[in-house]
Amino acid sequence: MSDKFRVRFAPSPTGMLHIGNARTAVLNWLLARRYGGTFILRIEDTDTERSSAGSEVSILEDLRWLGLEWDEGPDLGGKHGPYRQSERGELYRAQAGNLVERGLAYYCRLSDERLEAFRAESLAAGRSPVYRGQFSGPNEKDAGPQPPAVRFKVPEGESAWRDLVKGEVSVSHETIGDFILLRADGRPTYNFAAAVDDRAMEITHVVRGDDHLSNTPRQILLHAALGGPGPLFAHIPLILGPDHQRLSKRHGATSVREFRLAGYLPEALINYLSLLSWSSPSGDEFLEKERLLAEIDFERLGKSAAVFDQTKLRWLNGRHIRSLDPDRLAGLLRVFAAERAGSFDKQRWELVCLACREKIELLSEIDSYLDVFSGRPPEIEDPEARSLLAADEARRVLSLMASILREAGKDDTEAMKALFKTVGQETGVKGKLLYMPVRIALTGSMHGPDLPMIMAVLGARRCAELLEAAVAG
Repeated sequence: MSDKFRVRFAPSPTGMLHIGNARTAVLNWLLARRYGGTFILRIEDTDTERSSAGSEVSILEDLRWLGLEWDEGPDLGGKHGPYRQSERGELYRAQAGNLVERGLAYYCRLSDERLEAFRAESLAAGRSPVYRGQFSGPNEKDAGPQPPAVRFKVPEGESAWRDLVKGEVSVSHETIGDFILLRADGRPTYNFAAAVDDRAMEITHVVRGDDHLSNTPRQILLHAALGGPGPLFAHIPLILGPDHQRLSKRHGATSVREFRLAGYLPEALINYLSLLSWSSPSGDEFLEKERLLAEIDFERLGKSAAVFDQTKLRWLNGRHIRSLDPDRLAGLLRVFAAERAGSFDKQRWELVCLACREKIELLSEIDSYLDVFSGRPPEIEDPEARSLLAADEARRVLSLMASILREAGKDDTEAMKALFKTVGQETGVKGKLLYMPVRIALTGSMHGPDLPMIMAVLGARRCAELLEAAVAG
């Protein structure tokens, strides 16, 4: 790989960061870091009707949350700025004027209505609907009262390139009409602005979704007209929903913000989004960032569309939750638990989090487990649980355990684990009848987080009280 490796992520600030665009950002960032290159953030905001400053702020926040720090961008600057297309109009006008002067583009006053009529007439007559400047008017900037657009003059031949994902691709220019570079109001079209900016920002590789494949021949033509070879292209397949249609809101959450609020971790999203386009040579799916950065490459980028599997994403998120440092886990879960976390001191809250991390796949699920740590007398509704609690063996276990906790109970997890061994030996009770009655008496449920940890959070005295109440009850 070249020492000079420069990629860009170029979102349009017209809404929240979609999961498909996030996947593109993730791949560009991973590849830039893998090859010691530069990751550039460029805001493509020439769609003035739909672009907004609020959307830009939201996109930048989501990228930062994902941990995809950029090296050049609208907030950082850089020698290739400005990094908002709305601030680069002078460059686009100068490049368009240069192409007109060289005979590679021309002024055009053709209306959209006349163009559509031309296409309809051509199709009806069995001719190609590709436009070649027949009705554009005089090629002069000041030939009429209205300013003209600038249209690129497509040469004969074909555009061919070796796509780093799709392989050899070629497109005949017979299928490409002369296309607009600058609209009459001076705004650049997407293809022109992208090509001009990619050259000015010295982009070496364009990694994007294959919905942009049809733009590539035009951009290759523009790079050639503007001064020489452009970047290499890699078009990754689109993300599909479970019905194999393009992922959209009808499939559920589709924005990074929604996944963030639901309790997903940024490292889990990065892990999963990378797998929608690429696979590790090891076949592993749970990959922390360090593994991704060491293994990502162009050779293993997939050619087939990937289906967004929320079940797998949840599973990966659970794996990443269980790999978190306890301090970070406690901090993240405290946010989702809100004021309920305030009823625990720091040490007990960390125990709560450690007890629950094996059970949750989303950070937001912590709330559903907090009742078992409340210390309130539980309501036991399950008939099986009631039956277990009424057994003679269960009552012996509960009575002895309550007595020991009253006399010399300790509140740490290891002491609680040892307590079960002692009670089991003295009562002769083992297995389900040893552990289950204690869980039911303390929490009202037959399932839940680690039982010794629950007891450590509740404390020896409160556990004794609850066990005694269950025996008496």
